[in-house]
Amino acid sequence: MSEEEKEKKPVKVIDRRWFTPDGELREDLPPAPPASTEPTATPQQQSAPKTQEVPKEEPQKGRGGVHLPNRLSFFDLVDFFAQQALALLSGQIPGRGRDPETARYFIDLLGVVQEKTAAQLTPEEARYLDDVLFQLRALYVQANR
Repeated sequence: MSEEEKEKKPVKVIDRRWFTPDGELREDLPPAPPASTEPTATPQQQSAPKTQEVPKEEPQKGRGGVHLPNRLSFFDLVDFFAQQALALLSGQIPGRGRDPETARYFIDLLGVVQEKTAAQLTPEEARYLDDVLFQLRALYVQANR
């Protein structure tokens, strides 16, 4: 196309917002275009061996528009406690500062999780928990020097 043809062709804009400027739900919302159910495969993908695909789940929408995963794993639990301990050891919580004693509480909670789930963890989960606890305990000792 030449520049003149591009300028003459009108651009059609479709407003797909769900709400009016007043905050009311729109009733004249045009339907969304149908999404294709099967993605097109590139030649590399066609030649690759097929692996078992885990179905993707749509995350739930939580408070404040934050998307929450539908399924939580053992790794998420360990990460939650580890992040709290790390934030308390480094003083990253606004208005709180460094708090090694509360960090130790979270580290000890992870130790309880390790003790109570020892026979039920997969080798990956056990190794991950061991690594996280080792690192957090080393940081705790370093923070208390």
